[in-house]
Amino acid sequence: MKNIYLIICLLMASGCNKWLDTHPDTQVLPDKIFSSEAGFADAMYGVYTIMGSSALYGDQLTMSFLDVLAQQYNCQSIPAHQFYQAAVYNYQDASVKARIDKIWDTMYYAISNINNILARIDEKKDLFQPGNFALMKGEAMGLRAFLHFDLLRLFGSTHAASPAIPYIKTVSGNVSPLLPVSQVLDSVISELTVASGLLAGYKTVSYDYYNAANQQQNDWLNHRQSHFNYWAAEATLARAYLYKGDKAQALLHALNVINAGMFNFQTPDRITNLQDRTFIPEHIFSLSKFNLRDQVDTYFKSTGGSVNVGVNKQLTNTYGNGGVVDQIYEINSGGVSDIRYARLWELSGTVYFCGKFWQASGNPVYNNWIPLVRLPEMYYIAAECSEPITAIIYLNKVRQQRGLSELTQEKVQDEILKEYQKEFYGEGQLFYYYKRTNSTQIRFTAVTGSDKIYVLPLPDAELQYRN
Repeated sequence: MKNIYLIICLLMASGCNKWLDTHPDTQVLPDKIFSSEAGFADAMYGVYTIMGSSALYGDQLTMSFLDVLAQQYNCQSIPAHQFYQAAVYNYQDASVKARIDKIWDTMYYAISNINNILARIDEKKDLFQPGNFALMKGEAMGLRAFLHFDLLRLFGSTHAASPAIPYIKTVSGNVSPLLPVSQVLDSVISELTVASGLLAGYKTVSYDYYNAANQQQNDWLNHRQSHFNYWAAEATLARAYLYKGDKAQALLHALNVINAGMFNFQTPDRITNLQDRTFIPEHIFSLSKFNLRDQVDTYFKSTGGSVNVGVNKQLTNTYGNGGVVDQIYEINSGGVSDIRYARLWELSGTVYFCGKFWQASGNPVYNNWIPLVRLPEMYYIAAECSEPITAIIYLNKVRQQRGLSELTQEKVQDEILKEYQKEFYGEGQLFYYYKRTNSTQIRFTAVTGSDKIYVLPLPDAELQYRN
């Protein structure tokens, strides 16, 4: 993290008043930006902007790189494709290393910005209007845990004692040690628990945020789904506890979200009438990316709306003959009624392309959203943490909402895997599922799943800096 420490040193150096003669609100000097509540808000929005960048959740960690690793696209059959080397797990390829290095650096850059906020927020408590101090501090702590958890899921092994990543809570130029997996998880859970307590004072979210009747005078209370809110903390706790193997606590937090009644399943009418393809009522936590259309059109459609077969930037799948999409959605056994198949995939000739992120709505409030945590995952976690009879009930709840028939007595873990494949296309969660369950078989590849596949290599610059 040599370049990250350099950024921090630039921010904190005594001569930093000459840094950047002109700067946007989200990149101003610490002493100035943290002199008002609006400054803290700008700094928080800056963190969300970094998270929504193409290096992170605005691209690589959702719709492209991570789903390529999970074999959700057919680019492994096109040697000229920009993601071919990633699809065959050649982590030493220069282009793949560059992607991985950029993810590492940008994640820790976002964390360094969060640490700047948390280093100052307590002493500035009196600047905030009632309630906003706890909300903003809770969001910052929750995001720090959220980012470290995903770094662990990317760069750490699943073995509790194995060295994984540094967990950085301070603004410092010192080298932080690589902590074991168990210690990183404990820190993630501890910070999420504190964040949940801070955020508990405001639990209301409304996906009908554009309705003037739902607008709060305090702007920090508006559209809480695009903030790391109380339910995001609870949902991430469910993820983290399940990763740790503590199913009792994972179930508790997943049910807290499910039983809140704060989130609803998407309806076919909303897809048809509003072109809400990311299922906004299900968003527990999502990010806004202003220029999402450009990259979505590059990956998933051509200018004319059709697929250019063989183009090395597009992420597509072939149709028929037992292709990936046909198998995942089980179209030969009733899957054609699944709204995730029927409404979110488009066919051009013999090629499928995903329409989940198409910016098709005439109303901009339904565009530019990237979901990071959604309601169905809480049902899948609850199913995985329950006895088979109860687990089937949780799975059937999602299947009913997706237009599928109910399961009876099935192999629960197999059905959960199928649901992750169907539900989280373009959202990056399937790779984490394979890793967490130590699956030796990643579907649609002959490569054996192992730490060689599931643990991304630390950047060369990071290793050199540590040495």
